[in-house]
Amino acid sequence: MGDPVMKGKAVPHLIGVFPLGMMSLFFLAPLAFMVMVSFYERDPLGFFNEAFVWDNYAKFFSSFYYTISLRSLWSASLGAVLVVLLAFPAMYIIVDMARRWQLFWVILLLSLMCLSEVIIGFAWLILFSENSGIPKFMGWIGVWENPRSLSPSFGAMMVGYVTLGFSLVALMFLPQLARRDRSIEEAALTLGTPPMQVFSKVILPNFKAGIVSALVTMFVYFLGVFVMPTMLGRPQDWNMTVIITDKAVGDANMPLGAALSVIMLIFTLFIIGALTYASRNKDKGALT
Repeated sequence: MGDPVMKGKAVPHLIGVFPLGMMSLFFLAPLAFMVMVSFYERDPLGFFNEAFVWDNYAKFFSSFYYTISLRSLWSASLGAVLVVLLAFPAMYIIVDMARRWQLFWVILLLSLMCLSEVIIGFAWLILFSENSGIPKFMGWIGVWENPRSLSPSFGAMMVGYVTLGFSLVALMFLPQLARRDRSIEEAALTLGTPPMQVFSKVILPNFKAGIVSALVTMFVYFLGVFVMPTMLGRPQDWNMTVIITDKAVGDANMPLGAALSVIMLIFTLFIIGALTYASRNKDKGALT
């Protein structure tokens, strides 16, 4: 018979074997294959030839791919900021409502999460159209003399981004805001602090970690969005995800698509690491 203490220590490790195996099978293995293919040569008659070349990575430094990468980072960053700016105040108001209204909004947000990216994109495509959407309604009431379609455009793509991520971010803030200590806010209001200053100087600093986490989550999420740029954006608004799909699938250039994917993954990890490092340094500075 084995030692019961040793068996008790081995149980947590055995529990972690299955998720570790699944992560290796469905994430690490495809990632390793993608890195391997990124060094292969493209075969005009097929997918690729086994080789070890740097040509696929060298193409990234051309003005075309470099500009698209910066555009992808910019659109993902702007979309993340807009979602957080809208979702945090909205959820701050919702958690102070009556119980039945809280349930109504939470169920509505959960229902929005059930909609796929394609459905949301088609909905906004119809609403932005000149013949049956918002422009036609504005022309009918006399607000817009010569209505035209609002999509494709960068603004329409950002609206799609916000709609796609709003419910997710709002529900991320729900438990944090619902469990907050309201006595600090009440004390500040009792001392005569205006409500807007209470929100900006008391509420926001206390939830800085949650806000940064939501920003990073949405930034990574929007980097991989494909449908919104394709349906609501112009070709000059497309992100790297669309270009990678076009090169890998449309042009059957798997090595180039894999190389671009690896570079974007490195960019993403670098930005996440930089934000995490900066956030930790600020926290240390505040403690000292």
